[in-house]
Amino acid sequence: MIYLNLLLVFIFIVFIHEFGHYLFARIFKAEVTDFSIGFGKPLFKFTDKNNTVWKISPIPLGGYVKIKGLDSVFQKNENNEPGSFQSLKLYQKIFILLAGSFFNILSAWIALFCIFFFFGIASFAPIIGKVLDNSPAQENDLRVNDVIISVNNNKIYEFNDIPKALGNSEYIILLIERNNQIIEKSFQLNFNEEIKRYVIGIASNSDPIIDKFNLYQSIQNSLLFIPTYYYASISFLKQSYRDNTLGEQLAGPVGIVKMADQMMLDKIRGVIFLFIVISLFVGVFNLLPIPLLDGGHIVYFIISKIFANSLPELVTRIYIVTGLTIISFLFIFVTFNDIFYK
Repeated sequence: MIYLNLLLVFIFIVFIHEFGHYLFARIFKAEVTDFSIGFGKPLFKFTDKNNTVWKISPIPLGGYVKIKGLDSVFQKNENNEPGSFQSLKLYQKIFILLAGSFFNILSAWIALFCIFFFFGIASFAPIIGKVLDNSPAQENDLRVNDVIISVNNNKIYEFNDIPKALGNSEYIILLIERNNQIIEKSFQLNFNEEIKRYVIGIASNSDPIIDKFNLYQSIQNSLLFIPTYYYASISFLKQSYRDNTLGEQLAGPVGIVKMADQMMLDKIRGVIFLFIVISLFVGVFNLLPIPLLDGGHIVYFIISKIFANSLPELVTRIYIVTGLTIISFLFIFVTFNDIFYK
């Protein structure tokens, strides 16, 4: 069931991305000849009144929108008749290419708003619900129902704040409340090889606190979440690079399945969070200036404009091969990393 849910989430994200391209192409009067989800010989297709062929194909690794007169964004085609891609101005081409990522990020924001407004956010109070056997917590007399006030001088508001405050530290200074008394504990942690970090050996109380939000709060929090998420992701990657653990943190197809398995334990809310995380990733990844991605296409069109569309064919071929090499390397690297190091 996990694989089916993940596949459906991915297909929906691809549809949203390609629909962004399609919609902006239509806004700028470009004729869209094909809209495909998946690759290969179509399993199902129909033609709408605008002569766009909508397809569902068996290889669910992505999708594409094909615009009249454009079999490839890199081909040299002088077809400037109305409705063709070549007839569009540079800013229109850029808007069409940006639209896919914009729709991914917009859909993630809508999903975030729905979680804040309709479901609320589950959090766990910083109360110890379980002390693991033979753990540093047990050896240093941490007990069930102890309230954690701070970790390494960082104030703790909810249980999920603990690993953030701990970071990569192998030593901990805890301030806890027990029977209305404040107690300080300091001790060495154990390194967990499976998750590649130091652990205390405690689990949270099993009863979550659901925080509800009104309309204004839902809009505000969902808008703030996206830049905060990107900033936190960049900071995390920088720290991982400094700690020489970047390779361990990157996830490919296998890692995504593992992440999905954990998220979907929460069923509907988990599926929505999975959709949000992948949408935000796809939205930004496609804007990277790598050939064959939307960002790479934008760079190519800008450079072509600067050189009056007279780039040598050899330069174009090298550009394409470079992009294919980078993407293939990234895919192989993260998949290899998932299988052998996680």
